[in-house]
Amino acid sequence: MGIESFPKIENFQKLPREVIIKGASTDYDPERGAGLHGIVINNIGQPIKNIRAQLVVFGKNKVPVLGTSTLTEPDRLPQGGIANFNFTLKGFKQEIKNYHLRVAWGFDDNV
Repeated sequence: MGIESFPKIENFQKLPREVIIKGASTDYDPERGAGLHGIVINNIGQPIKNIRAQLVVFGKNKVPVLGTSTLTEPDRLPQGGIANFNFTLKGFKQEIKNYHLRVAWGFDDNV
């Protein structure tokens, strides 16, 4: 599902039954480095916790040049909840253009 499908979605019942991660915007500042911001949507029908966004950045010839991860804010989500994440790569000297996002999480049985 591409990001272009999101404006057509009217409610969570039309989303796939999974935890969805989407990169929303990238930026670059010579002093701060490169940044990537996005969201995670919980649509599996159960609360989740310890949500971690994972990023792999590709260089020339689609070779991975960097891999990192960060906790989302918040790191616990009820069904239908939305969290955000923010990567700031201080040593990266260009805008993040070619990347892959993945989300890791665990079930929250304490609710």
